[in-house]
Amino acid sequence: MTDRFRLLSTLVPVLVLAACASSSVTCERSGAVPANGAVVYVIDHGWHTDIGVPAAELSGPISLFREVFPGARAFVFSYGKRTFMEAPAGDWAEYSFGPLPGPATILVTGLGVAPDGAYDHAPTVMLALSPGGARALSEFLWHEFQIDQNGRPALIDRGPFPGSLFYAAARGYTLAHTCNAWSAEALEAAGVGVRPAGVVFAHQIMDRARAAALCRVPTPDGTARGED
Repeated sequence: MTDRFRLLSTLVPVLVLAACASSSVTCERSGAVPANGAVVYVIDHGWHTDIGVPAAELSGPISLFREVFPGARAFVFSYGKRTFMEAPAGDWAEYSFGPLPGPATILVTGLGVAPDGAYDHAPTVMLALSPGGARALSEFLWHEFQIDQNGRPALIDRGPFPGSLFYAAARGYTLAHTCNAWSAEALEAAGVGVRPAGVVFAHQIMDRARAAALCRVPTPDGTARGED
């Protein structure tokens, strides 16, 4: 799937116009870093980014994924256009039309390891969450799923590899609401100081995530030290 995202970048040069958007990071100088070490991960696949969450940090309705994927240590949530995400490798038609607006899906993957150890050659940034951040992220993620008549995320199909499933997303994919913009929104909901405005490409959110990680360096007394 990584090659697909990289290939798509060569087919949609029009999106380069959005790359000029300025970085938007707000340092949170006073937030406490929780003793339980709650974190969120953002994973860079070259064109596409994912959000990783330790299984123990999911709360509320979305914690049902611990039942769907028993024994998983962490979950990765990957948003994208439905037809593109589900297209077989080599589907050139979908490569060409992938950026156009359409229904979206969320690929949920249960991992047996932490997200930063799950993907070869995929840079990963880990961000510490302040108290309440994990709960707020759980609430954001839950509301991003279409819910079926049984009150559960609407299942679409099996994912591309074992331990993954496609679900219907509540919001559609557009040029202004891409996979990377969605990842940035998730980080904003988690309260780590990343803002989604202007995010289109993976490098934009990864730059902001790295800057936010520097803003939130734990100090010996358990507070988050801001850095200029």
